[in-house]
Amino acid sequence: MSLHPAPLTPHGLGFSTWHVYDPSCKAELWSTAYFGKELTVFFDPIDWPKDTSLPIGVVQIVKTNANHDRNCQALLHSLSVHLSTHPPEFLPFPLPGGGNGETAYFHEGTSTLVVGDSLINLAPHGLTLLPEKYCTDLSLLKTSLKRLLDLPIQRIFFAHGPPILHDSLKQLRQLPI
Repeated sequence: MSLHPAPLTPHGLGFSTWHVYDPSCKAELWSTAYFGKELTVFFDPIDWPKDTSLPIGVVQIVKTNANHDRNCQALLHSLSVHLSTHPPEFLPFPLPGGGNGETAYFHEGTSTLVVGDSLINLAPHGLTLLPEKYCTDLSLLKTSLKRLLDLPIQRIFFAHGPPILHDSLKQLRQLPI
């Protein structure tokens, strides 16, 4: 992938995003970075924004599902990073029924949820479930997503769409799950 993403956008509490439209899959791809005290975590990273310094120190890459290789391999070779399925400070929530290996990650300290494909937030529809044609089992995905309703979610970051930074749980509860 050699696309030219938008600059890194900080959203507070250590979280930032960057994104790009990928014409090969006709989708807006978003990536989330968490800059912690001792560790940086990239969720579903696309090409790093030009003119933005890469983080120094320990970096982990998390793929929220098996389809999100994106720019992982290039970053693995250019930085001292490694893949992780359980980054420190984040609780993994497997979401069977979405794509293969679909997992959401909850950061308790900031009440922030990071999701892959199970939820998308793109215009003109806003927050919605992954379309059925991309699910392994939509009914099972809905059951899986119901577990998230018990979390004190304040913000959600997506692999497809801009983050929801306020009233996220209220919006999540309005979905047909």
